[in-house]
Amino acid sequence: MASLDLRQSTIFSRLRGLLEVTRLVRTGDELPDLLAAVAQTVSDSLAFRTVVVNLYRRAWDDFVVSTVYGSDEAREALLGQVRQVEEWEPLLDRRFLQRGAYLVQSGEFDWDEYSGRVYTPDLQVSDDPGAWHPDDALFVPMRDSDGRLLGILSVDEPLSGRKPSGDEIDVLVAVSEHAAIAVEAAQETARAKANRDALERLLEVTTRLNETRDADTLLGQVCSAISDALGFDKVAVQLLDDEGRHCTAAAVGFGDAENIGAALAADELEQLLRPEFEIEGCYLLQHEEARRLLPHRPEGYRSHHDGRGPHAWQNHWLFVPLQDRRGRRIGYIWVDDPLDRLRPDADRLQILRAFANQATTALEQSAQFEEIQNAYEHHRALIDASPVAIVDFSVDGRVRSWNTAACEIFGWTADEVIGRVSPIVPEDELDYFLGNLARIAEGEIMRDLDLRRLHRDGSMIDVSTSAAPIRDSRGDVVAIIASMVDVTARKRSERAVAASEGRKDAVLRASLDCIVIVDHAGLITEVNPATEETLGWTRTDVVGRPFLELAVAPEHRDDLAGVFANGSSPLHGSRLEINALRSDHRTFSAEVAITRVDVPGPMLFAVSLRDVTKRRDREERLRDAEAKYRTLVEQIPLATYINSIGLPVQTTYMSPQIEAMFGFPVSNWLRPDFLASRVHPDDRDRVFAEVERTHATGEDFRLEYRLIAADGRVVWVLDETTVVRDEQYRPIVLQGFLVDITAGIEATAPPVTPYSTTAS
Repeated sequence: MASLDLRQSTIFSRLRGLLEVTRLVRTGDELPDLLAAVAQTVSDSLAFRTVVVNLYRRAWDDFVVSTVYGSDEAREALLGQVRQVEEWEPLLDRRFLQRGAYLVQSGEFDWDEYSGRVYTPDLQVSDDPGAWHPDDALFVPMRDSDGRLLGILSVDEPLSGRKPSGDEIDVLVAVSEHAAIAVEAAQETARAKANRDALERLLEVTTRLNETRDADTLLGQVCSAISDALGFDKVAVQLLDDEGRHCTAAAVGFGDAENIGAALAADELEQLLRPEFEIEGCYLLQHEEARRLLPHRPEGYRSHHDGRGPHAWQNHWLFVPLQDRRGRRIGYIWVDDPLDRLRPDADRLQILRAFANQATTALEQSAQFEEIQNAYEHHRALIDASPVAIVDFSVDGRVRSWNTAACEIFGWTADEVIGRVSPIVPEDELDYFLGNLARIAEGEIMRDLDLRRLHRDGSMIDVSTSAAPIRDSRGDVVAIIASMVDVTARKRSERAVAASEGRKDAVLRASLDCIVIVDHAGLITEVNPATEETLGWTRTDVVGRPFLELAVAPEHRDDLAGVFANGSSPLHGSRLEINALRSDHRTFSAEVAITRVDVPGPMLFAVSLRDVTKRRDREERLRDAEAKYRTLVEQIPLATYINSIGLPVQTTYMSPQIEAMFGFPVSNWLRPDFLASRVHPDDRDRVFAEVERTHATGEDFRLEYRLIAADGRVVWVLDETTVVRDEQYRPIVLQGFLVDITAGIEATAPPVTPYSTTAS
């Protein structure tokens, strides 16, 4: 009984260790803290005094000891040590492979070549072959979801003083799988954060483009933003001059006397713009490939932040062509020396392309400002003489002139508004304003539009507006002129309704979640664009129809119906997880919250619905890993197997326990005809009748029958098989197990004479 309690205690300790590593997957800790926690958890739960994490570095294609949990001697000997990939290959040889881990036992490997870079614990050497020897080593690879190596977990000095059993290795491998999930999640989080920071920097640059009209200043801001946001030490903008040569217009990161090389000539750039080098609108070439295409080009800048290995930056050429709105190439942006020493991935290149677009916008805005200034004096006198507000706009909505009447009506001086998108246009009407300008730019004339405009003090003014295009000598529309008369008194009563509608529309359109407005009867009155994209319905399809029937799976409708009935349900304001419906009746996991909208009249509710399918998939992956571990622990001793669908029976996997049960190696059981040769002749008909039934109907297989072992013993087994299906309920494989029940059978039956047969 005491032995059983000890065994249960050990199993529970391992389970707690696995659950603790599973918890670490969800903590969101930084990678160093996460690895330290994983190492401590492995040590505490699996009883190894020393735990080491060797983390793979993509920039150098090597492994660095990033974490050591153990004695001061172990940390001093190992922490920070670097090993190349090829140094690990002999240690991860198949001859050391045991159940997913690599156990290198004393005398099986010559550690002399690692002299000074290994830690040998001070342990007493025992003659017991099962005792842990100071030269023993145990390694477990940590791989990501695509099978790529993230690192290697190394353990030493078991507190038991014994070599690990098969069960203990299984647990260590399961823990390592969870640790790999944690490492991958932390690395993905870090990459996502870096991309978010870069996008925020891009938005900042976009905002600052309105602060100056000087092209050099604007391009300098773009270069600095690329360097800061994307981590390139060297950035330069090369623009075509009037003679068709590229010249440096802005650059960051280069010293005064540093050789940055000559800018690419126009024909040289054309030779490099090949489809095989294009990624997200950027062009990335190996140095040797670029030199092959431009063999006579003199040597220029040489990268200072090169790495090593298949993922590393190695003096690559990376540039982004710049084109104006007419598609004419006007130059390119060149970047070099990534601080992380890695070739940028597609997401980073996509952001770089967006920064290049901002550089083009900066140049166009500078040119447009010069054009506005040249035309300004032409019509200034006429505008200033008008008794009504007259404003001259460029076709993109920027103010070119602002007369005296406009100053008096709106409170803004000409100096405060010229060159800006009109400050009197409310934010919720900006799209409408720009849309009207676009129509006028096509030649349309608009008269007597009733609009709302902002006074400088923030108050609203109702105006009646007329606008027409301004054409140049060739008849092209170059600007738009608008006159505005104050009609505030007449529109005061309409203003409140329009403001309310505008705010509601802005909220609905800005939200990334589905937002559905539902009345007290549960009928939909409004949806935002995210709802149409997520559920597959158009606004016309759903307005006036029951929300619960359209968007909520039947099992959740009763719970939610009470919220709409009286607005005081306990679920009101809570976040719930439900199964939602798309227009094609497919369900998906969603998070929903229902809140009451405080408006006069009948009750209205705002339903916020978020698709959490990806999050659920990740949780399912964790649960699968946990189930795998439980199967390992709870079903021992069993022989588990996997059969493919269809007859004759083909076993694709058989667990190692089968050899101990019947004396045949695993390879024999993977032969198509082997199982049939081992079934007792008296049982064959009923066994294969059941096999055919399972394959024909998809029902589970469960049968007790006899198999003939290698030594002729008749072994009674319980054989259970379950069909594993995919999300469309199509059978994938048959998974089952074999249990030796001979003892139970023999207890109630006469002795059985060993069956004589020739071993296969």
